[in-house]
Order: sequence, then C-alpha cells, then structure tokens
Amino acid sequence: MPRESFSCHEAQSALMEIKSLRTDFEQAFGDAVKTGDLVRAKELRSVMEGKITFLREAVFPLERELGLKSQYELQRGILEDAFVLERLSSGEMGIHGIDGKEYPMPSYREVAQRMREKREVFVQKKEQGFIKLLIVPFGMSLDSLTQEYANLLLKHYNEGKLFAEKQNEADPDVPLELNVGEPVWRWSDYANADVDGKLVYEPKEFSQNHGGLTKTEILANRKPGMVPAWRVLMVEANPNIPRENAGKDVGTRKQLEANRTPNDYLRGIGKGIHDHESGMTPEDWLAFAITNLQEQNQAIDDDVAAYNTGGYFPASGNVPNAYWDRGNQQAVLSGSGPTFRLDSIGARSAVRVY
Repeated sequence: MPRESFSCHEAQSALMEIKSLRTDFEQAFGDAVKTGDLVRAKELRSVMEGKITFLREAVFPLERELGLKSQYELQRGILEDAFVLERLSSGEMGIHGIDGKEYPMPSYREVAQRMREKREVFVQKKEQGFIKLLIVPFGMSLDSLTQEYANLLLKHYNEGKLFAEKQNEADPDVPLELNVGEPVWRWSDYANADVDGKLVYEPKEFSQNHGGLTKTEILANRKPGMVPAWRVLMVEANPNIPRENAGKDVGTRKQLEANRTPNDYLRGIGKGIHDHESGMTPEDWLAFAITNLQEQNQAIDDDVAAYNTGGYFPASGNVPNAYWDRGNQQAVLSGSGPTFRLDSIGARSAVRVY
C-alpha cells in the first residue's frame, strides 16, 4: 500500500514541530487567561491544527482522498438537522439508547483511527467503490429513527423538494406525491421490534438457528475500542441497486444485483470479491435514506427495493426490506421470506469502520 514519499524522518520532524507549537499554545493560553487577549492563542491553535491535519493526511492519504473529515462533518450536520442528535448530560451531542444510556457520537479522531488500523481493507474497498461515509445511530429506538425519516419526508414535500431517485445525475427532477398522513408505512412486526427483541441483527442464517443478537444484547456486550450504539460504515456512493445483469465491475468487485434471494445475499456478502462486507440493517437503511434525502432531495429505492440482510425476524421467518412505493406515495418497511426473489428487489452491503 502506497505510503509514499513522506519518510519516517519527515514524520518525526513534523511531530516535533507540533509538540513545540503545543507548548507555545499552552503558554499563550495561560497568558490569555490573565489578560483576556486570546488573539495569539487562537493563531497558534489554528497553525497547530493545520499541521496536525497535514501530518495525518501525509501518513494516511486515504483520509484526503475520501475527504473523510468533510464527510464526517456533513454526516454530523445531517444527523443534527434530522433531530437525531441531542444534547447529552455531558454536553456532547449524541443519542439515548433503548437501554436508557447516553451515547455520544463517535469523534472524527476515533473514526479516522479505526480506518488507519485497518488501512489495507479500506484502500481495497475504496478501489471497489466504497467511498461514502455513513454514521448510523444504531442504539436509538428504531421507532424513533423511523419517525424522524417520516418527519423529513413531510418537510421536503412541503418545501417542494421531494423527488424520485435518479438513475443518472443529469436526469430531470421527478416530483413525488406523499401520503402526508402516513409518510412511512411499517409492517406491524417492526413496532417496538428492537426493544422487545423481535428483530435480531447480524444473523448467520435465516432460520431459528440464526446466530444473531438482539439490540439489547449488542449494547450490553461492548468490546474494547467499540461503541455498539453507533455503526460507522463505508458504503457505495450511488444509492441505486442495479437490476440483474446491470451491475458494474468496480475495481476487482462486481456490484450486487437484484433478483437474488435473501439467502443468496447472506451467503455471498462477506466472501470472495465481497470480503470485509456485511449486510445492512433497517437502521442503516434509514440513515442512508435520511442522508440521501438531505443531500439530494431524493427518496431511495424507488426503482429497486432493498433487502436489509443485517436483520431478521425469527418469529415470522422474514427478512427486512425497504423501498419507496409510488402507488401508495410513501416509504415502506416490510419483510419477505428468505427464499423469495423478485427482479425489483436487491440488497446493499457495507464495510464496517466501527
């Protein structure tokens, strides 16, 4: 993997310069406390932050290539605007989990560090098209996240900014009508499903021996360096799921195509050319839908629906799916059997950062 022309000696020199600037900043800040004059301290802080950014990008150029910091700030803004983030007792912005605990949004430093730790994976997956950062408030109530998407659909519709998903960027805007009384229709099993444990995540198979975990179990089993209330993902930038035989080769990977069963997707995702990938959950889909609506004013999965193979309803034996229903003028969260296939249903995968 290219580390390029930035030598170890240059990195050490840059780090020493940053340490020196930090010492100067601390001195200037101490003086500012006494005098009230923050000009010098602010100047030094700005220079120091610029040097830190330069060093990070030089040692790990993928951050610059992906525009990772800008993507992170955009995701943060989208979650704030969607009223997903709230002010916690610590003063940080984050969410309340279904377990009643507070979970601050992961910092940019944490996200970048996780990517640096698995740099070979993310360099490979970038070349395969996984270039969009998606930050998912997984630990919050699925009902609440669904309601926030419904609120946003209504807001965009009232502003005349609700359009169909485009196949090509140059396509004209096609306004969508909206069922304002019910912007999102949900199959009854979704109600309180994550709280009651009716929905499990990361299934190994779609059966009673699913091997998955409930959200409560995931939140209770925190591993070192992980915050299970948040899922940080890299996904393909284009929200459109290709129809059968329309998928493109991106790098060494063939895109997932429609007209496969949930079982087919579950068996293929994470293996071979789809290594390091995992199926998306209903929460991932909602976060992606919210992001695309805020960025592009478009409702995703208007043409091809999405199986969310990162979830499973064991009692009914159904796999979550989601789409936009033009006939009923609303987004739909539904489910299908693991052997069901249709040429207008496909699946997405994501690469976990955290």
